[in-house]
Amino acid sequence: MIRFFVVFLLGAVSGGCFAVNSDEDNATCSGRSLDDLYAVYVIYGVVKYGGGLTSESSAEARIGKNLLIEPDVFEVRDVSIPDPLYEFACYPLQREGEISANRWSNFYGFGLDREFIEVVHVYEEGDASGEAFLNLEVMNGELWEMHDGWIYMMKPLRK
Repeated sequence: MIRFFVVFLLGAVSGGCFAVNSDEDNATCSGRSLDDLYAVYVIYGVVKYGGGLTSESSAEARIGKNLLIEPDVFEVRDVSIPDPLYEFACYPLQREGEISANRWSNFYGFGLDREFIEVVHVYEEGDASGEAFLNLEVMNGELWEMHDGWIYMMKPLRK
């Protein structure tokens, strides 16, 4: 019985040694600045990645729609956020067999040719929940939004 307890205790203690530090996930990995992302983006393509309630025709109807990222305003769909808070984050790619709480596009087989996943988290000022309003993956100067089973791919319209 004591042997079982010692093995259990050592397993529990060593398990903590492999815990992931959430601060490491938020490190900047490309040296990119938010200033590089301020622009109007246009949705040029949509790809189905999973289940959801949005129909194909509704998703494709967003092609040609704009998203605005500026220091003083963020606009997407029919939502406008004055004085948004932006956070650049870098997430490592999961190795085979690892399960992460985050399900970025690579989890579903898209954007696999990256060394890391850059994300811009968009927050509403004063939101006490701590949850981002929207997460946008940065992929080769483009933005990808994952929403209701679809990836909306956007490129800068103008800078």
